[in-house]
Amino acid sequence: MFVDACAIVSMMAGEDTADAYEQALLSATSAFTSPLAAWEAIIVLSHPDQLDCRYGDAEGAVVEWLEARGIDLRDISPRDVLHHAVAVAEKHGIGRRYLSNFDCFHYAYAKASNQPILTLDQLLRETDVETLPLPLPPAM
Repeated sequence: MFVDACAIVSMMAGEDTADAYEQALLSATSAFTSPLAAWEAIIVLSHPDQLDCRYGDAEGAVVEWLEARGIDLRDISPRDVLHHAVAVAEKHGIGRRYLSNFDCFHYAYAKASNQPILTLDQLLRETDVETLPLPLPPAM
């Protein structure tokens, strides 16, 4: 299972969605993420409303967190990843109301490895890759 940056941030920050991510992660046989997803998580987690730290400190926290959960940091065939990122961008678009540049690459890693992606991002759920966890029920 490919672990998306939003899942990493959610679980590390203890957000409302963290439990759903943790449950889905427990069922994964081989969890991994990419250097780009880790980098996105580092950027977000370094912000003042998160860890409020330098990028290097956030890197240490993210890498330690990944290792503690057995989530491999791996790269896949760059050519396959690039191809899938371009294809999803052409189909779903990039920008404010579409997939972000990061999301295109998160999709591409999941697609190239033929694995589901751990994300609750609605736009990624509209692509052709399997997504986990199941969508959360609407808040009452």
